[in-house]
Amino acid sequence: MKKGDLRRGQILDTAEKLFFEQGYDRTSIQDILDALRLSKGGFYHYFDAKETVLREICERRWVGRYERICAEQRATRKSPVEKLNQLLSQASLFEAEDERFAALLLKLCYRDRDASIRDYRRRVLIDQLQSQVNDVVLEGIQAGSMHARYPLGVGRVLLLLACDVNDEVCDILADELENPDRMIQVVELLNTYRESVEQLCGAPYGSIQLFDPTKLVNVWRDVIDELKRLEGNEA
Repeated sequence: MKKGDLRRGQILDTAEKLFFEQGYDRTSIQDILDALRLSKGGFYHYFDAKETVLREICERRWVGRYERICAEQRATRKSPVEKLNQLLSQASLFEAEDERFAALLLKLCYRDRDASIRDYRRRVLIDQLQSQVNDVVLEGIQAGSMHARYPLGVGRVLLLLACDVNDEVCDILADELENPDRMIQVVELLNTYRESVEQLCGAPYGSIQLFDPTKLVNVWRDVIDELKRLEGNEA
C-alpha cells in the first residue's frame, strides 16, 4: 500500500471512530488532527471538509458490502427470487452490519434531515447494484419465476422504489423512537411495497421482502439504544 493511501485510510478510520464515540456534529477536524497528531496541511492534502470524510467512510462501507454480495451471488446457487430479495434489502438502513453505523446515519439523514448524505447513499446503491438486479431479473425470466415486460429497465425502478420505501420507514421510526404504533405503519407500508415489486417483476405472490419484520424489530432496538447514546453525547 502506498504511503498516501495508508495515511488516507488512517484519517478515515480515526474519523469514523470519533463519529461513533462523540457524534458527527461534536467531532471537529481538529479532533481528528489531534488523535492522529496530524497537521492541517496533512488533512487538507486528502480532504477538503469533514463532510467529504463522512462520504468516503460511507462509500467505503457501502461499496465493500455491495461488491461482496454481488460476488457471492455469482458464486452460489441461490434462486433468482432469493438473489433479488438480498439485493433489494441493501436499500434498508437496518441491513447495516454495525448498529453504530446505522444509528449514525439514522441521526444524520432522518433525525437531522441531512438530504445530501441520504441522496448520496441512494446514488451509490443504484450505481453499484443496478446491473446486478437487471441480471437477476433476466435470470428469473429465463427460469420462468419472473415475468417482466421491460427487464432491462426494471432494475433501476426496483432500486428507486426500495430506496423510497427505506426513506419512508426511517422517517416513520425516527419521528417517535419508541412508539409501538409506528411499527404497525411500517408493516403496512412493507406489505404494499412487496406487492408492488412482485407486480413489477412478475415474481410469485408473497416472495418479495425488503425487510424481515422480526429482524427489523430486533435491529431497531439495538439502533435505538445506540442512537440514544449518540444523542446523549451530543447534548
